[in-house]
Amino acid sequence: MVLSYINSKNEDMKLKVTNNPSRSVTQLGLWVKILHGIGQIPNSIKTILFGIFSLYFYNTVMGLSGTLVGIATAVGLLWDAVIDPVIGTMSDTSQSRIGNRHSFMVIGAAFMGISFWAFFSPPAALSTGALFTWLLVTNLMVRTSTSIYSIPYYALGAELSTDYHERTSVTGIRGMAGLLGTVTVVVLSFSLFFPQTLQGDPKMNVDGYWAMGLFSGLLMTSLGLLSTFGTLSYKKNNPVLQAQNKKLRHFFDNCLIAWQNKSFRIIFISYSIIFIGIVVNATLSIYFLTYYVEITGSTAISIFHFSFYIGALAGVVFWMNISKTIEKSRLYFLGTLSTAMVMSCAFLFLGDGHLLGTGSMPPLCVGNGLAGFFASVFWTIPASLIADIADQDELISGSRREGIFFGLFNFGEQIAAGASIFITGFLIDWFAGFVPGLQPSAITVSRIGMIYSLLPAFLLAAAAFIILRYSLDRHKVLSIQLELSKDGMLKK
Repeated sequence: MVLSYINSKNEDMKLKVTNNPSRSVTQLGLWVKILHGIGQIPNSIKTILFGIFSLYFYNTVMGLSGTLVGIATAVGLLWDAVIDPVIGTMSDTSQSRIGNRHSFMVIGAAFMGISFWAFFSPPAALSTGALFTWLLVTNLMVRTSTSIYSIPYYALGAELSTDYHERTSVTGIRGMAGLLGTVTVVVLSFSLFFPQTLQGDPKMNVDGYWAMGLFSGLLMTSLGLLSTFGTLSYKKNNPVLQAQNKKLRHFFDNCLIAWQNKSFRIIFISYSIIFIGIVVNATLSIYFLTYYVEITGSTAISIFHFSFYIGALAGVVFWMNISKTIEKSRLYFLGTLSTAMVMSCAFLFLGDGHLLGTGSMPPLCVGNGLAGFFASVFWTIPASLIADIADQDELISGSRREGIFFGLFNFGEQIAAGASIFITGFLIDWFAGFVPGLQPSAITVSRIGMIYSLLPAFLLAAAAFIILRYSLDRHKVLSIQLELSKDGMLKK
């Protein structure tokens, strides 16, 4: 039981933990953090390019209905959601010569690139049924391989340090690396693969998607392997879990134990709701730019996305530094609510008949930059909170299970993403009344703006208030670690 240690807020607890000879905090070098952080770029590439292009490519370019795209994507995400906790449990309990995390990472990294390329390379002239099947199968391939890589990767990040603040440094540098890689790929995707050289919308060029998929897939695999082998000196196998294998080999028991942690349930529910809003917003970004604010040029779209990631990079530095003085959960609340407010402004101030009208880049870039600044809290804080939750769970249960926590956390993301893409596809067809190949009506355009802006803003605002129930702060984490240190349970 956590007992009185959980409720303690003694200011000198940090000193006691630091001076305890049974527990030493490993100070990580910057190069280690960078090598680990580089491994986030493949995850970011998959997430952002899927978010921006998957619905638009298969719906508008290839002619598959939004509902069918939503169904295929939802099936893939449900599959991803199911396997994520399984992969997390396996990486917690497996034994390997190169370490229980790295053995999974190398397999996932090797296969995620080719599957990503295949997703954006369907053969020409497929029937509707065949195109739907291609989308479904390649979607499953991408999500399986990236899960095999990413779940152990995140768990490894939580294991690199036991220091409360350094955990935020690890996740912050990882977020910065992911953002730098993402902004580079997004800008290059529009400028290299969809150049404004012909009349019409350059995003209708099918060959551009093939080239983008190949380039991005090679980059994903290369950087994933670089991070895997670059952090190999931190490989480990968990002797506690090996000794308790009879109990912990039961997958559903692991999930139940993790779910019983109240702190984890709060962050799981809040972030899953946030992810629904994020995916809806990202999925409709091209629709919003093309039809609602009437911007189609590749250069302009690149600048729009670039402004978000420049703001996000500044935001990561801000959250990393301010988290040393303000509780991480409070920063999470502030960043989420502020992002919701900026999102709502896209519909309220932009668009035909609104204050800032259409076709104007400066307000778009300023707003998107602000959104990136506040939304960057999602790259910095949640993973650091889960690392703290793993300490709390160890004190209660006697076992470390970062893999299952991140597996379940990703499970929530995938369920949320599956639901949001299905909802988005359905709303595009039936609420907005969008028909591929036809110029949308004024009502359709207005409703695209509502789905892109107001729906995500409402979801993020709700999620922000849920996190207020989270009570695990730095004082409680330090007291938990002191108890673990006394009992010799906290793993270096």
